[in-house]
Amino acid sequence: MAVSVQIAIAVTLLLRLALIPLDLYRSTDFEVHRNWLAITHSLPLSSWYYEEASPWTLDYPPLFAAFEWVLSQAAAFADPEMLRVANLEYASWATVVFQRCSVVAGDLLLVLGARRLGSTLGSSAQGWSTALLALVGPGLLIVDHVHFQYNGMLFGVLLFSIADLEAGRIYRGAALFAALLNMKQIFLYLAPVYFVFLLRGHCGCVFGVGPLGIRLNFGNLVRLGLTVLAVFALAWLPILATGQGMQMVSRLFPFGRGLTHAYWAPNVWALYNTADRVLAKLGFGAQQGASSTAGFAEVYESSVLWTVPPKATFALTLLAYAPLARLIWRQTAPSSSLPLPPASSGADAAAKPREFAAMPEAGRGRFALYAALGSAISFACGWHVHEKAILMVTVPLIAAVSAVGGPEGGVGDELRQAAEAFSVIGTFSVLPLLPQRCAQPRGGSRSWRNWSGTVVWTVAHR
Repeated sequence: MAVSVQIAIAVTLLLRLALIPLDLYRSTDFEVHRNWLAITHSLPLSSWYYEEASPWTLDYPPLFAAFEWVLSQAAAFADPEMLRVANLEYASWATVVFQRCSVVAGDLLLVLGARRLGSTLGSSAQGWSTALLALVGPGLLIVDHVHFQYNGMLFGVLLFSIADLEAGRIYRGAALFAALLNMKQIFLYLAPVYFVFLLRGHCGCVFGVGPLGIRLNFGNLVRLGLTVLAVFALAWLPILATGQGMQMVSRLFPFGRGLTHAYWAPNVWALYNTADRVLAKLGFGAQQGASSTAGFAEVYESSVLWTVPPKATFALTLLAYAPLARLIWRQTAPSSSLPLPPASSGADAAAKPREFAAMPEAGRGRFALYAALGSAISFACGWHVHEKAILMVTVPLIAAVSAVGGPEGGVGDELRQAAEAFSVIGTFSVLPLLPQRCAQPRGGSRSWRNWSGTVVWTVAHR
């Protein structure tokens, strides 16, 4: 069984490589990453976040910039011309092959991370099955290997982090997540999940006990904090030392890009914009300012409804997160190093243990599910959410379901069906990323063959 799954993984990776000679499409993000290779290779560190020769400026955190720098050292052997900042829109065949192959190589980290998670929660065979399911998702294929991004590599780091927490390797799991935050800021979506889980579980936080009304393992809290701070210091000190701190922050969080992306993500604000347009069509107002679907990332005024500011989306996201945070708090047992307060009655005291395990067997596999739910909340309510962000829901969810693989881990048929449904929804939400010539045949009418093929592919993936 494991051998056949390994062969399927190898075939899937080879099929990704087979797409390269077809050169189906080169998106804006292809040029974005080529330009970042050029910036990090050709310019001094002090200029990385100030460079503006291209509209596609460096706007990822410092560890991803460091990744681009490392990648550029190999790129110099493939085609040095791709590393010239002035060579905008440069796309020689060597450049195309190099960049596409680097994404495929990044998928190896996804395979390893998913396998680690599956093996941690089940058997070695289950680990390989989890790796295959994480790899074959059609949404990831469209975003990374047709459009162009490095999500597979980043999700690999995420799954390694989740696997470490599930296995009780708390500090390494926290360090990996801190590194992930310094590679792509969108993983802040998951920060509340990590915070609540680790505060409750590893730091043993319990309210309503002790003279101060709170009890926690201060030593664990300090060690955990120092671990996270060490990763951030490693990433940020070179940027701060070159005077680029505030400049980088302004790049990472550009709130001038508007409530929604030009291609609306299927979330609360897509419904909000739709209601605003319907009301305008009914005569309650007129379109004002920039259009929310004009293809530009900019702030626009709503026609009838209130123009939502970033602070409102942040507040709504926190409000929506509250039930999940409460669920995590209730289902996560405090650290075993801290005894619980005695029960009020003798019968209850005999029934309850004095200590909880940091990760009880009955709760294993839940953290990946928490991560998927946290991503879903942020995707639904966040500011300027890209349609690609749906992968932050589907990949951890599929990994959680496939890794646990049975009702003994708390994952039943309903959750498995939900994962399948989200996979379908996620695939359709990234269809706008397909090149126009694939989405429309000659004559301009929409190609229903393309949509039908996607439906068949997604159902087969189920």
